[in-house]
Amino acid sequence: MKKFTRFTAQRLHQRRGPSCQVGATMVEFALVMPFALLLVFGIIQLGLMFSAKSIVNEGAFMAARAGAMDHAQLDPAQQDSMHQAMFRALIPLYQDTTNGDAYTRLSSAFFNAQHDTNCNGQSCLKLEILNPTQPAFDDFGVTAGGHTYIPNDNLEVRSHSDIGGNSGLSIQDANALKIKVTYGYEIKVPLMRSVLNSVMCGVSSGIDAFGNGNLTANAAADDCSNFYSQGRIPIVAYATVQMQTPAWQ
Repeated sequence: MKKFTRFTAQRLHQRRGPSCQVGATMVEFALVMPFALLLVFGIIQLGLMFSAKSIVNEGAFMAARAGAMDHAQLDPAQQDSMHQAMFRALIPLYQDTTNGDAYTRLSSAFFNAQHDTNCNGQSCLKLEILNPTQPAFDDFGVTAGGHTYIPNDNLEVRSHSDIGGNSGLSIQDANALKIKVTYGYEIKVPLMRSVLNSVMCGVSSGIDAFGNGNLTANAAADDCSNFYSQGRIPIVAYATVQMQTPAWQ
């Protein structure tokens, strides 16, 4: 009788073994799967961001080159040559690849790049001139023809040791156009919008007893309101070129 009981228990254990292992595997899979998906989505989004960064870098150089040929002028209405060059560079990010007509696809992408105001109701593209600065105009500015400008003729024979008292620059350095481009890139991969917004701007538990559960933000308040909360990532690029025309104030 004891032998039969021992034999039956052994047979039952052998029958249950594989099913128990399958159940454990399913539990492990259910626990790991969400983190694995986030990792895969994050890698995909990171690749898209690197591609967008290269486009913005190229656009910053094209915008700076256009500004060097157009007196380094920026128009608040974004109709200047620098903004237009930047919009043309951003066309790859706005193309509808399902449209087989190249002309309509590119013209529509250019229009969408110009009118993308989904960054908290404002334009997703911001251009800033970092050099020449106002002190540089104070040091080297010449007023003629209705404009105050920094001369850029014969720079190779002008003295490099003539340093402006306000800017601390030589006239050669004052003729270097340096710009900063900030572009709000739209997050494409599912779930990444909320993840990046939580990581960069913090999350709230909604419990007032614990200070409302706010985490310390890793991004500036303006970036959180204008970009991350709108499903965007601010991509920043810099470009420096030599002025080919006198910079106007």
